[in-house]
Amino acid sequence: MTDPTEPDAPADAADAGDAPLDPQVEAAVRRTLAAAGGPEPMPAEVTARLDGVIEELVADRSASGATVSHPENPGIVVPLDAAARRRRVRVRVLLGAAAAVVAVAAGAGIVNNDRQGDGSDAATASSDEAPARDAAGSAADDDALGEAQDFVSGNAEKDASATAAPEASSATPRRVVTEEQLRRVRPDHLREDLVALQHYSLPHPAAADYGRATLTAPADFMCETADFGSGYLVGVLYDGKPAVVAFREPVGSNQAAEVLACGTGDVLHSMILAAS
Repeated sequence: MTDPTEPDAPADAADAGDAPLDPQVEAAVRRTLAAAGGPEPMPAEVTARLDGVIEELVADRSASGATVSHPENPGIVVPLDAAARRRRVRVRVLLGAAAAVVAVAAGAGIVNNDRQGDGSDAATASSDEAPARDAAGSAADDDALGEAQDFVSGNAEKDASATAAPEASSATPRRVVTEEQLRRVRPDHLREDLVALQHYSLPHPAAADYGRATLTAPADFMCETADFGSGYLVGVLYDGKPAVVAFREPVGSNQAAEVLACGTGDVLHSMILAAS
């Protein structure tokens, strides 16, 4: 039997089978690796694949006299030189990294598509609900505005009525006609005349109504109406002219008595008396 012969140029054959990568391809792979950076975690299957590649590389480095089968005769074993081993290692590393990039990019694309889909669905739902919310909010605002206007108008009417009522009552006191003669009040005997008028003209304190204006005078008493205020009013002649004495509601044991001018309601004199 003849021994197998070595090929004429085994190193050349090995170099031909492990030709260096095209610089453009290598640059493209490196760009892809650089562009693949990001916070997304690496899938488990890609991690396992890279671990396998690294283990193979470690085994290749630790094994001495790495060999490869001859392409024309499988029975011939050709030892790999250092340059061939480096090229083979670089190819495996680049291919494994490229596979990881593809897997990560695919996973990121799926996640982004899902997120975009969820976002678009949410945006569509929000845009569909927006007109309804706006319409409901506008209707609620209109109702609230209407209620507020009604409330303000009602309160304004009540305030106007409450304000007008005292003015009307004070401007036009309730008239009580008496058969008694018109009494005189003298400026130089003011306290004496007012006390006499208090005891003679005022009703019993339990029956007196000081919450409104009540004018007591003879039927022929002529006095132009004015804002005399609330209290018990008595028509008199003051210094020879018609006037009104207003007895105000007692405060404790005191009662104010005011002499008022007809037509204007001006205070001509004022005095504090003991409440009867």
